[in-house]
Order: sequence, then structure tokens, then C-alpha cells
Amino acid sequence: MPDPKPKLLVVEDDISSQQYYDIILSDLYDLTMVATVEKAKQALDETEFSLAIIDISLPGDEDGIDLIKFLVNEHPQKLPALAISAHAFPQNREEAMAGGAVKYFTKPIMSGVLLEAVQEYIL
Repeated sequence: MPDPKPKLLVVEDDISSQQYYDIILSDLYDLTMVATVEKAKQALDETEFSLAIIDISLPGDEDGIDLIKFLVNEHPQKLPALAISAHAFPQNREEAMAGGAVKYFTKPIMSGVLLEAVQEYIL
């Protein structure tokens, strides 16, 4: 029996971006796709993931930076997080990296770059 695919948590509220991640990643990884920080925390309670891909701008009371800080400071697994945003401002990158993201990308992200980062940081 082959090894199960590593599990990735993708936190993204944009449908087009969700579809893109599905096309690029689903052959190699078992994806759980959620659109809010609240749903991400529920998924984290139910499943052990190998990596999180987190959009910075999310609906609700908490954003992607809040989720990254939660993963680094409170979640027992200390899951690595790739931060992704449509915002190319230096302060967005600085805030994500200071919050604990292992890498920061601006959209659109090339598939090869994304795959390389996932492979580099996956637990």
C-alpha cells in the first residue's frame, strides 16, 4: 500500500484561487480547503496537517496573519505556513514574516514556485 499523500490546509476565500490550488496540488497532496480562520481552526482540531497555505486577506474577525500567529504560538504542531496575498506592499510581507510565516508570496504565484516552496517546508 503506498504512503498516504501529505495533508495540506489551504485557507483561501477566493474561489478562483481555490481552484488553482486544487489543480496544482491535488495530485501530490491531500487538500483541505477552507475560507475563514474559524473554519481553519476547526480543521486543525480534526486533522494533522503537514503544511498550511494561508491567504492574508480573509473574511471574518481574524485574518491570515492572526492564523499564522496562532499556528506558531498556540497550535501544538507548530505547522509551517506559506503566506499568500494579492497585496504587494512591503508592510504586508513584513507583518506575515514577523507573525511566523516561513515564506511570503504575492498573487499570482507561479505553480513551480508554489510546488517548490511546499516541498521545501512540508513536515
